[in-house]
Amino acid sequence: MPGDSAIERAFYFLACGVARLVYRVKAIGIENLPSSGCLLVPNHITWVDAIILQLASPRAVRFIIDEEFYRKPALQPVLRMVRAIPINRRKPREAIRRATAQIEAGQFVCIFPEGQLSRTGTLARLQRGFEMIARHGQAPVVPVFLDQLWGSIFSFRGGKFFRKWPRHFPYRATVGFGVPLSAEEATIPRVHEDLLKLGADCFEQRPELRQHIARRAVRGLKRSPFATLVIDGMDRSKLSRGKLLGVSIALSRYLWKTSPEKRIAIVLPASKGAVVANLAVTLADKVPVGLNFTASADAIASAIDRAEIKTAISARRFHGRLTNLPWPRNIVFLDELLPKLKGQILFWWMAGIVTPNFLLARWLGLPRQGGHNEAVLLFTSGSSGEPKGVVLSHHNLIAVYRHARCRTGR
Repeated sequence: MPGDSAIERAFYFLACGVARLVYRVKAIGIENLPSSGCLLVPNHITWVDAIILQLASPRAVRFIIDEEFYRKPALQPVLRMVRAIPINRRKPREAIRRATAQIEAGQFVCIFPEGQLSRTGTLARLQRGFEMIARHGQAPVVPVFLDQLWGSIFSFRGGKFFRKWPRHFPYRATVGFGVPLSAEEATIPRVHEDLLKLGADCFEQRPELRQHIARRAVRGLKRSPFATLVIDGMDRSKLSRGKLLGVSIALSRYLWKTSPEKRIAIVLPASKGAVVANLAVTLADKVPVGLNFTASADAIASAIDRAEIKTAISARRFHGRLTNLPWPRNIVFLDELLPKLKGQILFWWMAGIVTPNFLLARWLGLPRQGGHNEAVLLFTSGSSGEPKGVVLSHHNLIAVYRHARCRTGR
């Protein structure tokens, strides 16, 4: 750390050592950092973003801090030691001058361009401060993206800071460093675009995207097993998380024994039966194929043939209404089969509640990795020719799930 005193180097060593006990930070794009000074512009998710960024950076970072925050008695000694730069929003010239001098001296200087902590986990509107610093000193600007921090106790997820339990320990985060931009290139639209691209790159690094969707489902359903998860719009009946898991496991064991093929069709209206069928097929490590029963007989026959479907899951009464459909050879009627599986359903319901996640997944023989393997097969309506198969991978489904959770603030 060029220019740092022995006391400062010792402080960084001790502070970063303690922080690494709590956080496991993965840095990508380190090779993009210049050997000279530069201005880092990261997104702002949590109260500890500065610590996370410092753990990822190979050199000390000088942070630009709001003057009101800088002058808090409990923080000022530490902020002075790490040479933070206080900024008065009404009179920013002195802070700009000091930041420029630090960059010219070969230091990394950081300003959070959003000017505030995110309340949604997504990138907010950028402010002009970083443009002023970059152009004043003709400094290179490096976009930085901090990922996986939304949901930590220091983020605003759930509508509050701090008052929540940590979900993981140690907590994993990814920091992505982008390609440096010249002072002229570093406009608000360009930096905003680069941050979004970096966010996508960091998101792709998440280990969970390589998991099997069935393992994710088991883990989620085991949380609050007595809470209602499904309300059937047809008869207003309910399914708790635990019971849904028990019914689905029992059905999956039956399918695993009786249906050796990879894909199984599901021909059911939107109901709790359709939820159970889709989950059961996935837990059996097979691919559910949703057939559109409102399509023409030719379109359905084409889909069945192209997907090599030999088994379909339906209900006896529903099957009776669709006499013109070209049904496959084997049909599993849920309304007739599930009453025969009451013993297995009760067993797996209880086992799902008391068995730890990793043991239950191993017991069920669920693969660890799903990644880009086929998880769901959908077919287009066939209104403009033969229906086209659309494959969704485990990666696709988990990515959509994570995005939905982020957008809803959950």
